[in-house]
Amino acid sequence: MSLETLERHKSTFQRIGNRIAYYRKQRRLSQAELARNIGISVSYMSKIERADLESFAVITLLDIADALRIPPRALLAEDKF
Repeated sequence: MSLETLERHKSTFQRIGNRIAYYRKQRRLSQAELARNIGISVSYMSKIERADLESFAVITLLDIADALRIPPRALLAEDKF
C-alpha cells in the first residue's frame, strides 16, 4: 500500500472516530458504556475513536451506529458536521 493510500485511510479513520465521539457524547455515553453495548473492549473503542488502528470490521461500525441510533452514513459522510 502506498504512503498516499495509508494517509487517506488514516484521514478517513480520524473523521469516523471524531464522529463516533461526537455522537457518543451527544447521547451522554462513556466509551465504556458504548463499548459494553456493542460487545467490544474499552481499549478497542478508544482506538477506534483515536484512529489508532489500521482497520476495523464493518460490522463494528454498523453496531456502533445502531447503538448510537444513527444511520451508518452519518459516520461515513465526508462533509463537515
